[in-house]
Amino acid sequence: MTIEDEADVPYGENFHDVAVAAAWADAAARKRPWRSTIFDQFVSEVSTPPAARILELGSGPGFLAEQILARCPSVVRYSLLDFSEAMLALSRQRLAQYSERTDFLQADFKVDPWPTQIGGPFDLVVSLQAIHELRHKRHAPHLYRQIRSFLLPGAELLVCDHLPEGAHTPRHRVLYMSTSENLATLEEAGFLDARVVWTGHDMAMYRARA
Repeated sequence: MTIEDEADVPYGENFHDVAVAAAWADAAARKRPWRSTIFDQFVSEVSTPPAARILELGSGPGFLAEQILARCPSVVRYSLLDFSEAMLALSRQRLAQYSERTDFLQADFKVDPWPTQIGGPFDLVVSLQAIHELRHKRHAPHLYRQIRSFLLPGAELLVCDHLPEGAHTPRHRVLYMSTSENLATLEEAGFLDARVVWTGHDMAMYRARA
């Protein structure tokens, strides 16, 4: 049986549960202190060239949004999309001071037709540790094609996720794409200039243009 034939990996946690979402948010920085390095890289990428309108897929409790909004004054609108209302509630609290620059969208990017729910247009779509929440990497081509379909020419995609080389269990091989797999998938979806802009901590960040 090939990897593509394997079943989707079940969710390990119920992020619709308020207590579970809060516990994940409380533990995130403690378990992954290196995430600050990734935030710095996102801020650098968002700033060059400056993006005005951003959509974040799988925004969780708003950690990445907080860093970008605080450090990138060029961003005039930041839309946070997550399937969990519990996570969105946490992000609303965290980003209260940026209420004039934010909106919050409850939608599941695994379920069609989520692109009809997002509005737009956007200069940049960002995602941190969320693409693997498709629960199988075979779904990534469809997601990337959907993102490409609503981006205007010149808009960009910036995604960061785990690499299979750092996987701790065999099942992670169906969740995580290698750099070559991710770049090929972006190009097959119609993105241009797909490239790796950062690697570290068994993760990679990719940038591509619509």
